[in-house]
Amino acid sequence: MPTFRRLKIVKLRPGVCALLAAVFCLEFLPAVPAAAQSDPDLILLFTEDLHSAVLPHRVLDENGRVDTVGGFARIAAMIKAEREKFGDRVLAIDGGDMIAGTLFQVLFQSEAAEIRLLGLAGYEAATFGNHEFDYGPAALARALTTAKVNQFALPFVASNVVFDPKDDRDNLLEAVFGDYPVKEFLVLQKNGLKIGLFGLMGTQASEDAPAAVPVTFSNPIVRARELTSILRDREKVDLVVALSHSGTTSDVKYSEDEKLAREVPGIDVIVSGHAHRRLVSPIIVGSTIIVAVGSRGEDLGDLRLARTSDGRFGVMSYALRPVTQDVAEDPGVAAEITELSGIVDREVERAGGINPRDVVAETAFSLAMRQPGPPKSSWEIGLGDLVVDAYRRAVAAAGLKREDGPILVIHPWGNIRDSILPGRITGNDVFQVLSLGIGPDGKPGYPLVCVWLSGREIRRLMEVETTIAPGNEDAHLQIAGASVRYNPRRIPFDRVTRIEFEEADGTMRLVEPDRLYRVVANLYMARMIGYISRASHGILKLEPKDAEGKVRTDFDNLIVDADPSAPGVQEIKEWTALVGLLRSFPDTDGDGIPDIPASYASSAGRLVDEPSWNPIKLLAGAHGPTFVVLGLGVFVLFLLWFLVHRLRRRFARRKNKAAPKA
Repeated sequence: MPTFRRLKIVKLRPGVCALLAAVFCLEFLPAVPAAAQSDPDLILLFTEDLHSAVLPHRVLDENGRVDTVGGFARIAAMIKAEREKFGDRVLAIDGGDMIAGTLFQVLFQSEAAEIRLLGLAGYEAATFGNHEFDYGPAALARALTTAKVNQFALPFVASNVVFDPKDDRDNLLEAVFGDYPVKEFLVLQKNGLKIGLFGLMGTQASEDAPAAVPVTFSNPIVRARELTSILRDREKVDLVVALSHSGTTSDVKYSEDEKLAREVPGIDVIVSGHAHRRLVSPIIVGSTIIVAVGSRGEDLGDLRLARTSDGRFGVMSYALRPVTQDVAEDPGVAAEITELSGIVDREVERAGGINPRDVVAETAFSLAMRQPGPPKSSWEIGLGDLVVDAYRRAVAAAGLKREDGPILVIHPWGNIRDSILPGRITGNDVFQVLSLGIGPDGKPGYPLVCVWLSGREIRRLMEVETTIAPGNEDAHLQIAGASVRYNPRRIPFDRVTRIEFEEADGTMRLVEPDRLYRVVANLYMARMIGYISRASHGILKLEPKDAEGKVRTDFDNLIVDADPSAPGVQEIKEWTALVGLLRSFPDTDGDGIPDIPASYASSAGRLVDEPSWNPIKLLAGAHGPTFVVLGLGVFVLFLLWFLVHRLRRRFARRKNKAAPKA
């Protein structure tokens, strides 16, 4: 062991000691951006997936208590405070899906409410998400025109939108893009820096925009590569920011924005939308920083950057700043919201006969929009059962009686947009649960559609739950009118083991492969049937039909009419169907308000996974996919046997030749 006897102690002056201490500390400090000891070179304040959450909304905190968070006026105040402190070092941007979540979306076309408020709040750039296309290209064109005419245009970048030269349904939007203008990229000056921004629609997000047709979206990686080259080589920008409505996932293999960062390393920052993922720390891929703040304006993203010695940018600090009740609202934005709120109430009551502020029911328990706990193979939830039961009740009132045969009601899990929290439930609260879309009548909310599928096709449809949904949780199904059992350990696309339908007398009967059954879903789900075929590579072939068995794809003409005796089609909206069910519940506590039954506190067990490795259960009732896999297995075994047999014969011949002759 070392000895200290020979060390000579040298007395140093205090100044020399301080200098040596400083040198020693610098030697062991981690590398930091050159500007880390001063103000940041740039502060990016960002949001994405605001979903019309203009007003503060209720959430359950980690202790199960109800809190009120978010609100555009509070976000505006936070942006304004940063600008007062840091001036033009601040850049406020949004990553798309500013609409579709509350009744404020009713004013998207007529008032451009969300665009108007974000502009007032101080945002300087935004891109489009898939929900900006929910009402079709012409509706987005009208919203942008409204914004420009009223002089509260918010700068937009949209870099991979493709217009169809042979289809005139997107001509208006193409013209408005040029007039607004919506740019392919934007260059801004901030604190002496040139910042280049562009906007992307991701692959999955484009799949979630069926109403955008005939608009399509080019490959986001290829387009990002082109735009990054333009910004760096031609525009000579210092910093490249991608507003990417693509998203990240915990599984890197499916994480679109991480792939974008790897494939296009010239991007400095990716603001990642669509996935509603809340990144408490940035994802760093090479020199690219990926950030995401979640959804509904519950936090404001705050990324502070400093230039590094290699000319790129490093993270000085990163935070998701909660938008809580402690944040005072910006008075100007708050006044604008109050004015728009009055218009919303009048429009909704005129369109649906429901005052959004009226109490329709109450609940003593929470109905969560997401399955609590670790991921499960079955994602049936009490709120999902409530929704499909509401549809079943509504279509029965419209004349679709069980006496005419079973009715299967389905609803995709991704279309449930909010939870129902304990307490009183207003029309606004109900709409936020089912806040997507619009029907041919131009009124908010998807209408209900009735199609016919054979028992064989329904079995394929249920394989969405067993095989597609585990890789895309939005595809999980909620059902009413049937019971489904499946074994998740069977061959993919052949996991359903039993389907029973509820007959008119209430008994359950096994599905008949060739019998036609009525299937009720929202218009979005009907339009997504083509996606099911693509996602399954044609294995789950579905052909929606009418009652006569004729194949139909004109789903707008298959909308359930709430009152066939009245002129035209009276659409049954998802959310008004749910209001109707809630109002029908009994008042169990005597306060004059209907109460949600306790049975909805948990799932009803309509979709049940029964995992088993039992060979009989793995093969019983097998269909095509299992036979294909078994056939391939037999072929591989035969091929191995054949190769081994040939090799043994060859070695035997060589051995015989090498053996000495007698």
